[in-house]
Amino acid sequence: MNCLEKYRRKLIADINRNLGVVTQSPEEDSVHDYRVGIKRLTALYHLLDEINPALNAKRLLKPYRAAFKLIGDIRDVHIAINLLESLEGTNARDIKILIRALRAKAARDYRRFQRYAGGEKRPAIRMPSIHSSGISERSMLRYKPEVLNRLLMPILDTGQKTSAKQWHKKRILLKRYHHILDAFCYCPGHGLDESELKQMKILEQLLGDWHDRVVTTELLLNLAQTEGYRDQAIAIMQTQDKLLLGAAKIYLAKYARWHGRE
Repeated sequence: MNCLEKYRRKLIADINRNLGVVTQSPEEDSVHDYRVGIKRLTALYHLLDEINPALNAKRLLKPYRAAFKLIGDIRDVHIAINLLESLEGTNARDIKILIRALRAKAARDYRRFQRYAGGEKRPAIRMPSIHSSGISERSMLRYKPEVLNRLLMPILDTGQKTSAKQWHKKRILLKRYHHILDAFCYCPGHGLDESELKQMKILEQLLGDWHDRVVTTELLLNLAQTEGYRDQAIAIMQTQDKLLLGAAKIYLAKYARWHGRE
């Protein structure tokens, strides 16, 4: 069996298992794992699409975008609640009010997902096998460095001032790059380089923590019930944003040097 096909089968099984849990309850770990699984699947089919554009990965993944988005709304609230619960220097009463408003939103979001999941269009994943795509294991292994390099170029670009939108793009591309590396876990001789993995994890953590604050701020600003209670929390998160991006710049430069790009 193709080494990436082993990965694909396990990945889809895990996604659908977590989806089954989420259709019964918005359990936080399953919500998170479902989202990560879809991102991994997207990265895998992005790789296949680079090798054979006729595959049209975007079309294949389109039926699952709605469930991904609906579950993503729930995940964003989980992120915001966890962040607010650990945020220091805030008024405890205000935080309780903010969390109450977020939990009410999560309940509304989950009811919306349940209506979708209970309809005719079931969100369970059904994707064509790698064998049916006509892409051989040899082709995938040959094209792997080229595809990864195309992803790395915009990630490692440190030559100009980076906007928040550009940092977000780098974060997405870095995750996709990491997921493609992971996809080869069953291919002999293609394990992750531990020194690179260490560099990536630090950068991913910094950008993830930064993005959590962006998401939480946006949620609070869009919830009318939080007005009058959110200003202190938002001010603290915006200060943290700057510190996290400052650290991300340092570690991005280190990661670029590791790849010999600087």
